Amino acid sequence: MTNASPKLVKVFCSELCRSDRCTSTELNLLNRKINSLEANIVTGYNKFVKDPENLPPRILDLIQIASYVFCADRLVNRGDRRSLSNKAWGRNFEFHIPVLDYDFWNNQMLQNALSEALVFMTGDRKYNFIFERSELGHLPKTDLKQLSLFNDNTEPFNGMDSADVLLFSGGLDSLAGIVERLNSQPNNKLIVVSHKSNNSVIRTQKKIIEHLQKHHIDRLLPYGFECHNKKTQSKEETQRTRMFLYSSIAFAVCNCADKHNMYVYENGITSINLPIQADIMNARASRTTHPKTLNLMKKIFSFFDSGFDIIAPYYDKTKEDVFKVFATYDEKNLLTSSVSCSSTRKKPGTFNHCGCCSQCIDRQFAAYASGLENYDAEYADNFITKIPDDETRQRLWQMLRLASAEKLQTPEEIFKNFPDEMVNLLEYWHCDNHEDSLAEIYLLFSRYSDSVIRAAKAIQAKHDDLSNPIACDSLLSMLSSREYLKTPTQIRVEEIDKVLIPSIPQTFHSAKPKDENDFSDKVQALLTAAGNRFTREYPVLRFGISSYRADLSEDTLIIESKYLRGKTTPSVATEGIAADITKVPDRFSLLFVVYDPERNISEDIEFISSFEQKRPLCFVRIYR
Repeated sequence: MTNASPKLVKVFCSELCRSDRCTSTELNLLNRKINSLEANIVTGYNKFVKDPENLPPRILDLIQIASYVFCADRLVNRGDRRSLSNKAWGRNFEFHIPVLDYDFWNNQMLQNALSEALVFMTGDRKYNFIFERSELGHLPKTDLKQLSLFNDNTEPFNGMDSADVLLFSGGLDSLAGIVERLNSQPNNKLIVVSHKSNNSVIRTQKKIIEHLQKHHIDRLLPYGFECHNKKTQSKEETQRTRMFLYSSIAFAVCNCADKHNMYVYENGITSINLPIQADIMNARASRTTHPKTLNLMKKIFSFFDSGFDIIAPYYDKTKEDVFKVFATYDEKNLLTSSVSCSSTRKKPGTFNHCGCCSQCIDRQFAAYASGLENYDAEYADNFITKIPDDETRQRLWQMLRLASAEKLQTPEEIFKNFPDEMVNLLEYWHCDNHEDSLAEIYLLFSRYSDSVIRAAKAIQAKHDDLSNPIACDSLLSMLSSREYLKTPTQIRVEEIDKVLIPSIPQTFHSAKPKDENDFSDKVQALLTAAGNRFTREYPVLRFGISSYRADLSEDTLIIESKYLRGKTTPSVATEGIAADITKVPDRFSLLFVVYDPERNISEDIEFISSFEQKRPLCFVRIYR
């Protein structure tokens, strides 16, 4: 996929809409009918208080802006799921939004803060805001509130003075936060803010709230809101702007209740989101609760309330720690009600969890690590006995590989292996200096690694039936073979080797290659026929005034073909391999495919090791 800048998507909102249609480059978003234009988004907000006209206009503007951003996010497809980076997956937005408090929003520093937060949490390239004075400003305040946002329902928030505001998605972590606060803060009430995203989520949230209200009478005050596209089906399901929407609504509630902080419960491993899983590598997992995201949201809210804070109590916890909260407060039966699945696509039957996404995998491992797997939810796919697809295999492999501590041996190794992620993280961690922060992050991931390994052992102990063979395409097989201890390049080389071992002798059984170029052509044809996509004579690498052109390449793996024919001595091949090794930068992996039909190489192991020991990620394979 090209890294060329994507097209600019212009978003016109409310009375600035030119029509009620949405295209790939222009969105028109209306939450109410304006003249002949019909509403195409829903903003179903109940009134925070009986008299919503008491809300400052800039707070109303904030909620409107968050709603428009969320709806626009879902209407613009990010592109190919296989994109390898946030840059390849990003979009450019230009929002035209009418606001009531124009002087407040016509502030370049505030607009920059909005853009910075949204770009980081979404991975998009650009968010530009052009604010205009709203034509609704001359209406009576009550009519204005009703027309712009609110429905006829009023949330009965009695006793708000002693209430804390908390985000509640219906997921495991936010539910654990509610359970812990209700039990550890017996004098406090909780206002839980929830997004009614679909019927399944609404049922989940309602069931949980009703259960907790029975056990904690008059202490749980739910506030659920709707925000979604009305006429056009959503094209993008990642919902990476949902944190902006969620927190903006919660901030508005805080403003009404004269609260100066809100609580966000998410375990530190999920919040940090190191690129250890396929979803994250492909930009499919968000940074919605990343410490930097929360601090950038605090920066936005500081323009309204200079001392406002977003508190993340689980920043240094693992998912296993979250499970143990339910055991501590004897609420284990609530585990089946929470939904952690990040797949928004329809799941088969009555399952709320696909079983294959990063969140489902992380949850299942945490359940086994904590010994609470019998209380956990059911999953549509069971990767323990049958891995359903390559993406799930990749996620499992990445998790187990990280847990094997290859990249987590010391705090310095974490920084070395994840420099960009650490730079984004250290500035916003909770310690006074970067050294202490890095040490604390290291301990967090060490505990996570230990949790994953203990979970793997528990899974084996429970499901590995010694009287039956292990299915080859299962987690049990992966654990038994220690496949996760191999590097991605090792696995790729093994796949190529399996193709070439039988095919090279068959291809050249009757007629040998004309020369080395002919051999390279045939190798490419064999690999292409097996579903590999190797490019011939690419890339061109320059060193000094010379250049080097690889025989075959795929991403960062380069294949060089060597053909020992006739009286060609092994020393000729040795010199050629040695020369290629010096020309190719270390960031590339090298595989030398050596065809030696006449057995000119007498000691294969010695020949191979003489090169593989000299350079990391160098592989030599001999075929006859």
